[in-house]
Amino acid sequence: MITFFDVPSKLHGTIAWSPINWRISNFPTEWVEYPDIEAFSKKHGIAPTGKKPDGSPLYTFPAIYDDATGVYLADSVPIAQYLDKTYPDTPVVVPAGTEA
Repeated sequence: MITFFDVPSKLHGTIAWSPINWRISNFPTEWVEYPDIEAFSKKHGIAPTGKKPDGSPLYTFPAIYDDATGVYLADSVPIAQYLDKTYPDTPVVVPAGTEA
């Protein structure tokens, strides 16, 4: 089972707003408050998704955990690519030939 991690939005309530949400909408979502993303990511071995202006690691969501493979992963594009590669018999997120 895949668990989806996202930040609750005051605008959207507890509805994940990530573009990959439609692909994993039947999986549980765990809400992580924005200030807790870095600690959560480090605890689970999720790689930084970028760098802050001062050069320190930046951790962002969304993220997933796939208990079938033991993989934790963050950022929409890598998650979409992972889902397409790991679960080819499910609806495709990034159609072949459209990768940037």
